[in-house]
Amino acid sequence: SSTTTNALTPPLPRREVIEAAALALTATTTTSFLPEGMSDQLTNIANALSRPNYNPETIELRLGPNAKTTLSMPTIGYSFYKTKDKIDECVKLALFSGNVEMLDVASQYGTNAEIGDSLKSIGLTSADFPKSLRKLVFLHHKISNADQDVDIEVVKKNVKREIAKLADYQDRDKAFLDLCSIHSPLTDKERRLASYRALLELQKEGLVKAVGVCNYGVGALNEIIDAGLPAPAVNQLELSPFNQHKDVIQWAKDHDMQISCATWSKLSSVNGPQDGWAILADIAKKKDATKAQILVRWALQKGYNCVPRSSANSKIEKFAIVENSLKGVKRIQHLTDEEMSTLDGLDEQLKAGHLGRRDGWEDSDVTGDSWDPTEFV
Repeated sequence: SSTTTNALTPPLPRREVIEAAALALTATTTTSFLPEGMSDQLTNIANALSRPNYNPETIELRLGPNAKTTLSMPTIGYSFYKTKDKIDECVKLALFSGNVEMLDVASQYGTNAEIGDSLKSIGLTSADFPKSLRKLVFLHHKISNADQDVDIEVVKKNVKREIAKLADYQDRDKAFLDLCSIHSPLTDKERRLASYRALLELQKEGLVKAVGVCNYGVGALNEIIDAGLPAPAVNQLELSPFNQHKDVIQWAKDHDMQISCATWSKLSSVNGPQDGWAILADIAKKKDATKAQILVRWALQKGYNCVPRSSANSKIEKFAIVENSLKGVKRIQHLTDEEMSTLDGLDEQLKAGHLGRRDGWEDSDVTGDSWDPTEFV
């Protein structure tokens, strides 16, 4: 939830918000329309979420140029990148088994309607349930290249279309995005800036709380500042020990912008960092953790948000959803200074073109192994 203060003071603990939502759910008398047993099931879920030791970590997103208004964003989310099947099961595994509070969705992924159906079925974005339940999930939506336009009203219409898929649009207490970002800079300056202005207008209208970008390098970020617009609250990009984007990180520090690591994909493939991957595997073995968990732990200790992904097509994949959540990673010991230094020394500026990632762009956009969206502008 957003908080206005005279200084950056800690927001209301999310556990207290969850407990308030649980109390609202258990006290409501408007559940008679639910299928038999559903009311008890939702009450049990709410009570489970509000247990005393549930205290997820967050980072603060700046909502205005003066940094006095902030929004708490969970440090670990769940991404729907490349997840096409069993969407409802993925949503519920993430929220209820992994205690994930952030869902990372996008027009390009093509699954917002199914995600919305799942969220509505458990009351989080349905007008038929207490509005406090909406605070149990942080929704980050990314607009595709096709959604960008030189006409601000067209962009706003495209965003509203996706909000309507995710929530009951007539209920303004439920129908909003906690964070909305431009998925990639791979259009042109006019469309990028018009789309960014559209998101800022939606923020003023209350349909979007925070405005961000994805896969933006320093060139695209400077476009925003040069246009006299506020810096993004967050920039999500392919960032790992093997591609640390140090110039973007420095820009973020200079402009009070948070960093989010996009879902790690292809790192374990033949195009991934072979020697570095073996070093990562050795650290994981010592920690009795998976390599993905070490990547999450590295991101957390860097102060970044991250959004791991998995599907629900097998027991191993289902387990990975929980394993890579805050609940799963909290059991892993903090990386030592030496281990962090080792990981920080693995930077080989691994490009998206070499890895074969397609998170925000298509095959036709990639011009070779050295191609990366952060260098487009």
